[in-house]
Amino acid sequence: MSVGDVLKDEDEERGLDALPRLYRPVMWALCMALVLFQLYTAGFGQLPPLSQRAIHVGLGLTIVFLGFARFYGAAAGGYKFARIIDIIFAALAIATTVYILTQEARITESFILTVRPVELVFGSILTIILLIAAWRTTGPALPVLAIVMLLYTLLGQYIPGTWGHPGFDFTYLIEHLYLGTEGIWGTVTGLSANLIAIFIIFGAFLMATGAAQTFMDMALIAAGRFPGGAAKVATVSSALFGMLNGAAVANVASTGAFTIPAMKRLGYKSKFAGAVEATASSGGQITPPIMGAGAFVMAELLSVPYLDIVYAAIIPALLFYACVWMSIDVEARRENMRSFEEKDIPTKEEVLAPGRIGPLVVTLGVLLTSMFSGNTPTLAAFYAICTNVGLYLLIGLFGGNDLKERFANLQKAVVAAAFGITGILALLVTAQLSLSLIGLTGSGIKLSETIVNIGDGQIFIGVILSMLVALVLGMGMPTTAAYLLAAAVAAPALISLDIDPLVAHFVVFYSALLSALTPPVCTAVFTAAVIAKTDWWSVSIVSIRLALMKYLLPLFFVFRPAVLLEAGTGEIIWSLIMGLIASMLMAIGGGRFYRKRISPPFAIFLVVTGALIAANEWWIDAAAILVLGVVVISQRRSIWLLEQEQAAKLAPAPNSAARNQD
Repeated sequence: MSVGDVLKDEDEERGLDALPRLYRPVMWALCMALVLFQLYTAGFGQLPPLSQRAIHVGLGLTIVFLGFARFYGAAAGGYKFARIIDIIFAALAIATTVYILTQEARITESFILTVRPVELVFGSILTIILLIAAWRTTGPALPVLAIVMLLYTLLGQYIPGTWGHPGFDFTYLIEHLYLGTEGIWGTVTGLSANLIAIFIIFGAFLMATGAAQTFMDMALIAAGRFPGGAAKVATVSSALFGMLNGAAVANVASTGAFTIPAMKRLGYKSKFAGAVEATASSGGQITPPIMGAGAFVMAELLSVPYLDIVYAAIIPALLFYACVWMSIDVEARRENMRSFEEKDIPTKEEVLAPGRIGPLVVTLGVLLTSMFSGNTPTLAAFYAICTNVGLYLLIGLFGGNDLKERFANLQKAVVAAAFGITGILALLVTAQLSLSLIGLTGSGIKLSETIVNIGDGQIFIGVILSMLVALVLGMGMPTTAAYLLAAAVAAPALISLDIDPLVAHFVVFYSALLSALTPPVCTAVFTAAVIAKTDWWSVSIVSIRLALMKYLLPLFFVFRPAVLLEAGTGEIIWSLIMGLIASMLMAIGGGRFYRKRISPPFAIFLVVTGALIAANEWWIDAAAILVLGVVVISQRRSIWLLEQEQAAKLAPAPNSAARNQD
């Protein structure tokens, strides 16, 4: 099965074909309307904030209630009541957002706003259907948190001690959430409507026009012949997919459906196959330029250029994948894992054919050139989408391909883009609701003060506590929501310890994303375990071992900020070298093997030595280099001596040779 087949199956499961026939034209029109709206405002200028966000949310929620096949499947089987409820929800989404459009001037221009009864009703309805939409698209974690924050906001006066607050009445709560740009229509919703949506469209069109299979074939060429080739292909392909997608679960589902069966077919253990895919796919969340939309959100929260975040993320992503690659190499050599057969690897001529690789290279070139030329990321993505679609159709027109099939692929891209937007829209708007209440009640400040007080001003303790808080908040959450919540409550604590804001946000960003691999709620692991047909716990344990560097990087950010380019060139290069040494030590220690097996105590010593490199002390660096040198030289020498001994045994004895000559 090719990755293209996998993505096709995935589209059919959640696309228009899964809906009742009567709904398909309506859903197609809604998807087209949302995509065209986002394209128009990206290329020709955005509407006023409330209008832009209200149209974005209104169309998105309507698609959620009418179109998400995995929730609609039961209804499509004959449950007419469920269909009616969904239609009512969709109508309410339209009504509550259209009302905002009609009242924008009054809301934005009035210093004191008198809340009307209809606004109390509409605000309450929109809040409820937002929670339902988020539950449908992302699961219960985020809606439950939002409900807790709503209750805390209304009932805070009944809570004694530090965590109590004066409380807010229902009218003020709805005014805060519905009428203005601090609640539901706040910064994060604006980010979804202005920036994230257009990049989801960009990714959907790129995949529909052949990038998915090209990425997989490039990974096969780059890594398929190495020891443990299938596992390394999973790593490379997930990195390439992650540059555009950034969602760990989606990456596992798409690339894992190809790589996990391939690994098992070559004799890899099920738990290892699942762990490799889960770990590699979780790297998509930290791989520039998209980073699961985290790069855009971080740039917005820090008020810094988007490219600053992209540059800062390069070395950490490189160190993570270096550790994963080395860990796979250790495992492959220890277990004598096979690589792909030559017949399964495409030729360079096939993959690098101008008609195939050309549109992808030109499209990405337009995107990057436009960004570096000073255009906004939104406008750059618009230019890249136009380039991609134009080249795709021109090649079909003059290359003898079926234009009808190409238009059908573009139609699928529209649907995939709309569904992708609505999936992240519901969680972002719900996260915005929770964040606005965290700010309103002051609970984020209180948690930050608690972290600082427990740590007693010690940076190391404060960082560890912040990492734990971010990890817990990230459990079961998609990338962006996990980071947003962690940034609201944990980043201020780190900043109060005189840690640079960029460093603080990278710490909580990475820490929140560790939940994709860390029990008990490790969504990427769950998905990989299902595909690998094995228990998730064993997959999680192996995943953690493969991803040890990801757990260490938050400490690197604090004590070696040069990995985020927060230093001079010399220090950046040295920190990169030491990061690679740390990756190698932890890969060897975690796998208990280099060229021959290593005892458990010495393996633990190697992992600890690698972790201590984060301390940024010259004597630790020197000791780590010495330890790695001893391991490499001694094991290579041992293997060389063993080979010499075996060669001597196989060689004929001199006396025997002389007798034979006689």
